Amino acid sequence: MSITRRHAVAAIASTLALGAVGGAQAQEKSITIRFPFEYADDVAPGLANQAFKKLVEERSNGRIKVQLYPNGSLLKGLDLLQGVVRGDAEMTTLVSAYWVGVSPKMSVFDLPYAFPTHEAFYKAMDDKAFQKEAFAELESKGVRVLGMLPYDYVVPGSRKGPIIKPEDFKGLKLRAVGKTNAAALSAIGATAVAINITEVSTSIQQGVIDGLNTPLDAFQSYRFYESIKNITYAKYFFAFYPWTVNGKFWDSLSEADRKLIGDAATETMVGHKPRARQAADSAKADLAQKGVKFHEQTADEAKAWAKAMSPVWEAAEKQFGKPLIEKMRTFGG
Repeated sequence: MSITRRHAVAAIASTLALGAVGGAQAQEKSITIRFPFEYADDVAPGLANQAFKKLVEERSNGRIKVQLYPNGSLLKGLDLLQGVVRGDAEMTTLVSAYWVGVSPKMSVFDLPYAFPTHEAFYKAMDDKAFQKEAFAELESKGVRVLGMLPYDYVVPGSRKGPIIKPEDFKGLKLRAVGKTNAAALSAIGATAVAINITEVSTSIQQGVIDGLNTPLDAFQSYRFYESIKNITYAKYFFAFYPWTVNGKFWDSLSEADRKLIGDAATETMVGHKPRARQAADSAKADLAQKGVKFHEQTADEAKAWAKAMSPVWEAAEKQFGKPLIEKMRTFGG
């Protein structure tokens, strides 16, 4: 072999070696996931986010960092939604009601009594074909949905008295969670008010609202029990968080990193089922000790509320078509 040819072969080998090293370095590049959320880090979904962070950082040996920003400290509400769409944040678990503005079809999850049991919601959570249809609009906006993080029922609490019959809603100003929940409250006689959860305490003190709808551990974590002394545990609205990722960020990841992050999110969501239910039970016991009076809704009371809120289902069927609404009914059947 001539010197010139040996040099050429050596140059090619060197180039291939450098390419392999460069590829390995690209594969092992450091990644930071900015993960803001607007609720506290000690409520059930906040604990889930912490569990996800631990899984990702351990499995990547610290190469992938997850930066959590609780209580709206980085972004909150619609700003958080737009931040994930734009890429100002890579990931969030933002309550589904906010996403309805860019993905109206997602409002079907908030229909009253769509999920009368936890298991009914888990059916929807495990139905990938249904999720694909429900989240198609969101995906078209450049946001990937990794799954559904379950929470618990959003239940009404009032500082004025117990809410048992439909007529008990009349005259009450209640903080609503999204447009569908607002429509349900309006249908049953309440005045629905849109307020971020971080502003609820001040709004109660100032008389802007008489109460709110929120999961039990939020009543506990945000100390709403100091003003709200009556809570009705009515299973009419199940809260969950679409686990969303900025599409461009997701597509920029290697297949191995997408699998690592996706698997961690899936394990967190599945493992969160018992955690969320336990958190609700624990909060209920703690709130009772703090003087909160609970009313467990009976089957007859649920029928009365459902009848009063039925116009919301009728409007949804007109907007999204009968097949999707009938599919929704199968989860609770």
